[in-house]
Parts: sequence; structure tokens; C-alpha cells
Amino acid sequence: MAWNGTDASYLEFIGRHSLTFDNLDDTAALIFGEYEIPSQPAWVFLSQDGILETRLGVVSQDELFNLLSNL
Repeated sequence: MAWNGTDASYLEFIGRHSLTFDNLDDTAALIFGEYEIPSQPAWVFLSQDGILETRLGVVSQDELFNLLSNL
């Protein structure tokens, strides 16, 4: 999700890293503000029960699978 920068800068980042998953434009910082995310990278996991878990920093593939399986 793009937050800090311009449309051009986040689109360039997506192209430079050949990202193939959907990316959201939050350059107005609405989502970051709602979930009180101070910086990137950041992860927000919302369970079906409405329980919110936030992780700041890099998340390994194993940790990501674990976090997702616990939702």
C-alpha cells in the first residue's frame, strides 16, 4: 500500500520490484491514520471476530503464513 510519496513514486516502486499483487493507494494516509500505523513496512491483520493485530517491520514468509493461519 502506498502511503508516503506521490502516485509516480509508488507506481515506479511497483514496477521496479515487479510486484504482481494488488496495491492500494493511501497517499492521503486515511488507512494508516485509522490503524495508527507510524511507518512502512507495516502489516495489519483483522480477524473475522474484529480483532486487530499490527506488525511493524519486515515479516518473514513463515511468520506471514503463521499470522494468516491464525485469523
